Amino acid sequence: MVKDYTDVLILSASYGGGHNQVARALTQELQLQAPGLKIITIDYCDLLYPLINRISQFSYIQSIRHFPVGYALYYQATGNISPDSFWQKRLNRMGYSELIMLVNRLEPRVVISTFPLPAGVLSQMKEAGVLNVPIVTVITDMCVHSQWIHPKTDLYLVGSHEVALGLEKRGIPKERISVTGIPILPVFKQTIDPDKVRREFGFDPGVKVILFMGGNDGIFGINNFCFLLRDLPSSVESVIITGSNQDLYERLQSPGYRKYRVRAFKHVDNVAGLMKVSDLLVTKAGGVTISEALAQGLPMVIFKPTPGHEMANAAYLARHRAAFVTKRERSLKKVINRMIADDQFRLRFRRNCLKIAAPDSAEKAARLILKLLTPATRQTTTFNNPPERREILA
Repeated sequence: MVKDYTDVLILSASYGGGHNQVARALTQELQLQAPGLKIITIDYCDLLYPLINRISQFSYIQSIRHFPVGYALYYQATGNISPDSFWQKRLNRMGYSELIMLVNRLEPRVVISTFPLPAGVLSQMKEAGVLNVPIVTVITDMCVHSQWIHPKTDLYLVGSHEVALGLEKRGIPKERISVTGIPILPVFKQTIDPDKVRREFGFDPGVKVILFMGGNDGIFGINNFCFLLRDLPSSVESVIITGSNQDLYERLQSPGYRKYRVRAFKHVDNVAGLMKVSDLLVTKAGGVTISEALAQGLPMVIFKPTPGHEMANAAYLARHRAAFVTKRERSLKKVINRMIADDQFRLRFRRNCLKIAAPDSAEKAARLILKLLTPATRQTTTFNNPPERREILA
C-alpha cells in the first residue's frame, strides 16, 4: 500500500455547513501556528457512500424544511443512547473497515472529528487496539447529545461552560474537556476596518444594516420579505444571503423589491466584515453562525429554530440575552423594528454578545491539538480482508 503520511486527519460532513466550516477554521489556525503541518480533511459520509451521501444531504434539508417534528423526534430519541447499547454499537461500525484502511494509509498523528458519527467509530477502533493516536472531538453546537460522547475520546473541545458541565454530568472527566468556543475562522479575531468594509459593500454613510442569513440553504420559512421590510426607515439597508435558495434569490430581484433598500447575495466571501458593520442579524441558530456573530458583537434574532440542536443553541443565546427567538413573521417584524429603532436597547444586546464571544476559539483549539500530536513514528495497522475503499479528500 502506498503511504500518504499526514499529521492531522479531520473527519467532517456536509450536513448544515457548520461541520466543514469548523474543519476549515482548525486547518487555517493549525497552519498559522505550525507552518508545514500536513492536514487532510475527509467528508466521512463521502468516504462511505458517495452517491447516498448526496441523496441523504438533500433528504436532511427537506426534513428540516418540511418535517421538523420528525427530525426533532429523531434528535430526542438518540439524545441519551448509552455507549454500550445495541444501536450505538451498530452506529460505531458504520465505516469501520474503510476508516481503518484510511488511517493505515495516512498514519495521522492525531484525528479530529467535527461530526459525531466518526467520533464513535474512532472510539471503537481505539478500544479494539487498531488505533493508537489521540482522538479529538469538536462539538459544534451549544448542547450535549449522546452521539458526540464516546469512552475513548481523548479531548472534547466545546463551545461553552454549560456544555462542559453537561459532559461532566454524563461521566466525562473534567481533564478531558476544554472550553475553547466553537472554532471559527481566524479572520474573526483580526482587526477589521468598518469604513473599508462599508466602501466594499457600497453602504451609504450612517446607514443601518440588517443582515439576513440562514446557513447554506438561506433563510427559509420567510415567504414575504416585503412584509418585513416595508415599514423600515429609509436609513436602513437589508442584505439577504440566500445561499443555495435560488427561488428566494430570484424573487428578491423582482420589481416588487426595488423600492426597498435590499440587496441579495448567494454567497459572501467577507462574512466577518459584513457582520462587523451590520447592526442586526436575522438567522437560523447554527452553532458556527451564532459563534461568528458573537465574535463581532452582532445582536441576533433567531427565526424558527429547528427542534433539536438549533433550539438548544437559540435557548443558550436567549439565556444570555444575546438574541431574541421568534417563530412568527409578525413578531419577527416587531423585534426587528424595535432593535433598529432603539439604539440603547440594541447596544445592551451587543454587550451581552461580546461577554460570551470566543473570537480566538480556533487559536485555543489549535494549541491544544498541537500538544496532543504524537511523535512522527509510523506504524502500520493491519486489517484482514478489507472491502473496497471509497474515499474523497476534501
